[in-house]
Amino acid sequence: MRFDLRLALSASRQAALAVLFVTGSLGLAVAQDAAPKPAEGGAAAPNWIVQCSEATDKAPKRCRALQNIVMQEGGQRLLTVVVEPREGAPNHALVLALPHGVFLPAGTQIRIDEGEPVAMAIQTSDANGAYAGTAISDELLASMKKGQRLIVAFKTAQQQDLAIPVTLIGFTSAYGQLGN
Repeated sequence: MRFDLRLALSASRQAALAVLFVTGSLGLAVAQDAAPKPAEGGAAAPNWIVQCSEATDKAPKRCRALQNIVMQEGGQRLLTVVVEPREGAPNHALVLALPHGVFLPAGTQIRIDEGEPVAMAIQTSDANGAYAGTAISDELLASMKKGQRLIVAFKTAQQQDLAIPVTLIGFTSAYGQLGN
C-alpha cells in the first residue's frame, strides 16, 4: 500500500501552511501552538491535539493526533507533526508538514531526545509546503512514548541547518485515543 502524503493533511491545514516562508536568517523563537496554557479549572491544555472526523455511511470515524509549531513573533506556522492511522496497515504514520523554503534534496531528520537521528525523505511539495512521512515502527513508537521531545531537523533553501523541538508531553495519551 502506497502512503499518499497529499491526503495526510486536510485542506484546511494545508491552506494554513501556505503563508509560511523560511528565510536563511531565521533566528526567531518557536513555540508549540498547543503549549500548555491555563484552562478552566486551572488545568493545562494538551500539547498534542486529537482531531476526529465524523463517521458517515461511507467512512468510519477517523482520528489523528497533531501538534503545530508556530513562530512566537507573528504566530505563523513553522511545522505540523501529525500521527494518524493508515488504512490497512498495522502501524500509524508520522507526517511532517514542513514550511516553504526547505532545501528539498537534504530531506529531514527526526530524533527523540539524544537518540540517533532517523532520516526521512521529503516526498512531495505543493503550494502549501513540503511533506515527509513514514510508518511509525514499534521502536520509534516506544521512543516517542518514553521521550521528552522530538527534534525535527532540515536545511533551509540557503542550506542553513534548522532544528525544531516538538514536545512529547501528552503524546502517549493522544496516541491512545487514536485506536488501532
